[in-house]
Amino acid sequence: MRTANTKDSSETSSAPKEGIVVSQSSNNSLVETILGGFVLVAFVTTWFSSLASPFILYYTIVTKNHVVLSIIIVLTTLAYTPWKRGSVIGLFRTAFVDRYHKLYYKKYSMTFQRPLPDPKEKEIFYAFHPHGMFCLGYSTLYHSDIMANVRFCFSTALFLSPFFQLWSRLTGKPGKADKKSMLSYMKNGESLALPPGGFEEATISSSSQDRVYIKKRKGFVKLCLMHGYSIVPCYCFGEKNTYNNVQGFWKLRLALNSWSIPAICFWGMKLLPILPKRCELHVFVGSDLKLPKIENPTRKDVELWHGKYVEALEKLFENNKLQVYGEVEGRNRHLELW
Repeated sequence: MRTANTKDSSETSSAPKEGIVVSQSSNNSLVETILGGFVLVAFVTTWFSSLASPFILYYTIVTKNHVVLSIIIVLTTLAYTPWKRGSVIGLFRTAFVDRYHKLYYKKYSMTFQRPLPDPKEKEIFYAFHPHGMFCLGYSTLYHSDIMANVRFCFSTALFLSPFFQLWSRLTGKPGKADKKSMLSYMKNGESLALPPGGFEEATISSSSQDRVYIKKRKGFVKLCLMHGYSIVPCYCFGEKNTYNNVQGFWKLRLALNSWSIPAICFWGMKLLPILPKRCELHVFVGSDLKLPKIENPTRKDVELWHGKYVEALEKLFENNKLQVYGEVEGRNRHLELW
């Protein structure tokens, strides 16, 4: 095992025995924890305000709140004005967001079981699970300099909001998760990242079960076949523990998801429910699943390679669960497929 950027190498019981540990932390100070919490509150608040931005704008116009309206206009201008990611933005991402986001958790690790991404790397698709309430594990990859050349795709409903647009441009390389945009990115050979479970995977999130919403998620496999992409399964142990989520009423909630409406009812910290619980997060980036290039894949082709992807995802989970949960609990943990 090789380790880089390790804050506390004395505590590695939760880290895998194989792979490249590119980020690891534990025993963080109170100041580091508070700063990490600040980053997370800013991120979650941006997420919520982005979905509610049309209503916020309408309310501001109706009430003639010129101060808030002026702030919205300034943020919107900054969000959509073309600008390059310079040194100031890079400093904000690496020295603040990337560093302190991870230090909020009791323990954090990011492990690659494949070669580290190369700046010239192309035609790689990072499929991330689980979505969780707010993709917190996914966002640690997004903020990381290691993944700076990978385009991370987000829900169109989020991406079109000036609030989320500005945050995402300041902290990484964002993109839209709709089919038209994905095809455009793939035609250029860009490496991409996406949580294919989407809002549905957030909806079924449970702090007691490891769950992924994947049985009906085959579109990304078809796109990867059409362009000859390799798919890399990624899994974040601990994402399910960041928030509690009300269980049940699945048909109704999943139906709301089809309209791009998050059907979650969550709470995190007792005193500040919007803040996640201080659990452990361990992100594992698996091995490449190389797909053939088939310009017009049949349903059978898609089914075949979707099945191979699910097998690779389950293997990633099984190979690392004992090191995260421990020998006793880990043997009773299994990945639940929806």
